[in-house]
Amino acid sequence: MNQALVQWARRKFKKLKTHKTRAENWLGNIAKREPKLFVHWQMGIKPTAG
Repeated sequence: MNQALVQWARRKFKKLKTHKTRAENWLGNIAKREPKLFVHWQMGIKPTAG
């Protein structure tokens, strides 16, 4: 599920389009800031932030 969110972010934001690692880190930072945003994050399945 997190990979689908990374793909979505890469399509949505121009600055992440060519940077997979940067998109993963961006999503990880959101997971740290808002851990209850998605149900699978609440269960403990969070993306890693570099």
